[in-house]
Amino acid sequence: MFASLIRLLGWGYIPIAVIAKLPFAMSVVAVMTAVSALRGSYSEAGITAALVGVGTAISGPLMGAAADRWGQRPVLLILGVANATALLGLAWALLNEATSPVILTMGLLIGLTAPQASSMVRSRWLLAIDAEMPATSRSRSTSAVLSYESMTDELMFVFGPVIVGVSAVAWGTVSPVVGASLLTAVGIIAFALHRSAEYAQGRTGKRAPTGRGASAAPVVDTSDTAAGSTVAATGSPTSAGGGNTSANGQAASANGQAASADGGGAPTSGTPAAATEPSAAQVETAPGPDPVAMLFRAAVLLPVGGMVCIGLFFGSTLTSLTAFMETLGNADATGILYGVMGVGSAICALSVVLLPEAFRLRARWLVFATLMFVGCLLYTQGETLTFFVVALLIMGAGVGPSLVTLFAIASEQSPAGRLTTVMAMMSTGVVVGQSASSALSGTLLDGAGLAVGLWGPAVSGALLVTLGVAYHWTVRPRPRPREEVVAA
Repeated sequence: MFASLIRLLGWGYIPIAVIAKLPFAMSVVAVMTAVSALRGSYSEAGITAALVGVGTAISGPLMGAAADRWGQRPVLLILGVANATALLGLAWALLNEATSPVILTMGLLIGLTAPQASSMVRSRWLLAIDAEMPATSRSRSTSAVLSYESMTDELMFVFGPVIVGVSAVAWGTVSPVVGASLLTAVGIIAFALHRSAEYAQGRTGKRAPTGRGASAAPVVDTSDTAAGSTVAATGSPTSAGGGNTSANGQAASANGQAASADGGGAPTSGTPAAATEPSAAQVETAPGPDPVAMLFRAAVLLPVGGMVCIGLFFGSTLTSLTAFMETLGNADATGILYGVMGVGSAICALSVVLLPEAFRLRARWLVFATLMFVGCLLYTQGETLTFFVVALLIMGAGVGPSLVTLFAIASEQSPAGRLTTVMAMMSTGVVVGQSASSALSGTLLDGAGLAVGLWGPAVSGALLVTLGVAYHWTVRPRPRPREEVVAA
């Protein structure tokens, strides 16, 4: 199955997407490493790194909205050049002993110009699947690509810091910042120019072609599918209760096409399934994007909140694990121990595609969040290295599938025409949570000691379970039409 998915976008898409995502995984650690080494201040380094996160939190959803409006290619080309320049600017400022305000400003600019590569990679997959795959294959296909992307995200954030450490030792403390700049320039621009960008041209460009099993007519889909693939032909579904079903009915009538159920085989259509340009009737009756207010429904905000919890989990785990390894006099091995959890999490994330479709998304959220929470509780009781390894493996087994599940729910609940915006909100949630928990956990460890600091991951796990319960009881699954967005 995955081979057929890769053929949709081309085999070159895989390495280009990985290179595009790697610089951001390196940036925060590279900034902290370079500033602390050359300025001799952990405080200034921490604040600069935090400003990278703040800048990303501010710009992330805005960049996603811009990509939904004007397409990914122009947005990525601008951000690729701007972010590479900001990283080089920080390296220059450090080497020339610039003042602290200049250093902090460069950190903020790095965050504000951070390309949303991870969210745009996901949205391209989803847009391509919805345009090219038969309706009966979309659910499993979406599960496969979201599992794969969560695995690669985990590996990037495990090996990104390792690359920073190796390059800093080999070529100097500023080299990781310069390397991240070069990777950004090469990876982001290559990703922007890749042919897969044709699926993400925004509402001002030509509609992405529909292919095998896809038709120009709306297709009725049922929300809360196991893989969460109720994405619109632009890659995002209509929200519960949202959308213009009347206009859809008129468009279907005008084109002599009947909508089909997602689980009931290929849609019946009076026209070929191959790509066609929209007729005047289609353009007139097709609905525009859902209003921005649809982004602030519980169905969207709860999974975004779940991603913030996962960010809190990552930050508090790394900080508390570093403190524990310092008590053993082996702080340098923290990355290796953290990598055990990261690799285990990546493997479990990739295995989600094997789960039966009857195992619904809302149930997955509760099950995997609970598994993560149980591992966190064991983590609080750790006294030996072996005990910590076991706890980290259980935590990883819960957090990896939780990532896949949350992204699947977000793609399902994304308002029509705003998929990249929602994906950016999800990615930003992790950054915000990780930045906040790194600072809070450090303060907690300094003030209350290791025994209290080890409870940070458990708190984040409990919050994730709580949000899962809230989603289960407040967001009801209901049939929704699959709509196309054709804007002027």
